Amino acid sequence: SSFPGDKGQNTYLGNPGGLVLHFQEDKTLYHMGDTDIFSDMALINELHEPKIGIVPIGDRFTMGGAVAALACRRFFQFETVIPSHFGTFPIIDQTADKFVAGLEGSGVKVALPEIGGTISL
Repeated sequence: SSFPGDKGQNTYLGNPGGLVLHFQEDKTLYHMGDTDIFSDMALINELHEPKIGIVPIGDRFTMGGAVAALACRRFFQFETVIPSHFGTFPIIDQTADKFVAGLEGSGVKVALPEIGGTISL
């Protein structure tokens, strides 16, 4: 996570924190939490091989859509990703457009649930 400073610079607020969930039928989900891209994402992929990712894309307190797509392409072999932490208040990105564009041609399915909706994985 980060916090915007007085002069517009981001002040980073600590280590990235995420959550890996292992489910029956060999499905593993990685919820990235509030984070930016970091190289140990490769280690998370190597150890847990998540096939589903919940990825922050708001671009103010987390990575933005383009960088989030880069993280997904470079460090993971996700089958499905769910963008998060966007469109909730004015100072963060309002759409997932940059994220979706960054994953075009990768074979990764982007699941965009409606607000208050559900999806099946």
